[in-house]
Amino acid sequence: MPIEHMHTYLVYPNKGKAEPSEIGGTEVPAQGQLFEMLSDVYEKSPAECSIEISFNQAPDGQQHNACRDLLISYIRMPSVETGLAIAQHLSSFTTNRSGLGLLFLLVGREDGMYRVIVSRFPANHGILAEQEQNGLNVEFLERVFLKGVKAYKAVIYEDNSFEAGFWDGKAVDKQINSKETEISSYWIKEFLESDFRTTGAMGTKRLAVALRDASRSEIDLDIKQEIVAAVTLARGFNGRNLNARQFIEQLGLSPAARERVISQFKHPDLTEEIFTFQHNTFADQLPYRSVELNSGAILTGPAGQFDNIFDREEMHAEDGVVRYSTVGRETGAKLGKKK
Repeated sequence: MPIEHMHTYLVYPNKGKAEPSEIGGTEVPAQGQLFEMLSDVYEKSPAECSIEISFNQAPDGQQHNACRDLLISYIRMPSVETGLAIAQHLSSFTTNRSGLGLLFLLVGREDGMYRVIVSRFPANHGILAEQEQNGLNVEFLERVFLKGVKAYKAVIYEDNSFEAGFWDGKAVDKQINSKETEISSYWIKEFLESDFRTTGAMGTKRLAVALRDASRSEIDLDIKQEIVAAVTLARGFNGRNLNARQFIEQLGLSPAARERVISQFKHPDLTEEIFTFQHNTFADQLPYRSVELNSGAILTGPAGQFDNIFDREEMHAEDGVVRYSTVGRETGAKLGKKK
């Protein structure tokens, strides 16, 4: 079904301001260029919004979330007034770096369920000047705003229960390559008071296990060395929001190495789930790195310090012969059934 209600607001960067700027809003009529653009967002959001998120519960564990409450109030009774509370909430987390934004709220019904979309587009100062003089005008937005529409943030929720539903949603950030590089801190974690459905610990552990299993499989030595090198560079990803496929691609692994790692996931879709990379969790899963030589020697050391502990020297590059050496005081020895 088509959109039933649409409202837009010019959101100021009011974070930390003692005297926040007043936010203006208006209803968007079901006709014209702006309506056509928003209808396109409404129709495409179920497919384009692929980052699974959930509203956080209250610190005491209660089923309560302030942003969700504002969203439910708006869905129950869509109006400029009920939507204004959402715009003010967004404004309280918007910094000067994020700048002016146009917030759009869209509500409709699909297959017996409510569909609500919250979307933010960057706005230019021409819109600000117009609002200060004549208020937020849809015709002016069509003349000025639509010319620069290229990127936006959005989140979609679909449910039919106001009491138990609308806890899970899906987000997208088409500004991810602009100065808005962190979708989580501003849009998801602060404004929406939410987090990724895949926790940092879960996603990091899954990635570490895939890398470990790939390095143990029967593959070419060069590919194994690529994968091991990826593990040593993992610390630089700490705190970043990404999926497993992005982690693999950003390390510049060869197609063969990428395919080997990705094949270790139980389902290909798991490589697309966004999570916050946790280096401590990663290191817990891959604490040691070992090198085996055809002489029968096995060298083992902490994964993150292996290259500092052992000096590696190529003796006969054409034959792959190398020499490892290290210096230290003996602190123990053991025998075992396995390598």
